[in-house]
Amino acid sequence: MANYSRWEDIKKGRDAPSAETSAEVEQDLDLGQLIYDLRSEAGLSQRELAERMGTTQSVISRLEEGGGARNRIDTLARVATALDRHLVLSFPAEVPDNLKDALQVT
Repeated sequence: MANYSRWEDIKKGRDAPSAETSAEVEQDLDLGQLIYDLRSEAGLSQRELAERMGTTQSVISRLEEGGGARNRIDTLARVATALDRHLVLSFPAEVPDNLKDALQVT
């Protein structure tokens, strides 16, 4: 069993994450939530989505937890295909106010 008080000491000695790092983590979590929502809406389990993508359930779990997809457009494209969706990347001068089923990364 881990020594809880020792872990607290280690955490106290670390610097707080930068605003940029915090924003990146939030975007990862938002993307994970979007993948979860779309998978649930499609009525698929993590295992079923993984089979459609040709990967494992643990990869889907990691994606939904907010990790594993950073800068991996091919992974996101496979998710979109498996969910009968489209992946749209755009570099507009201005972002529309409301994007349905979308995530804005700044």
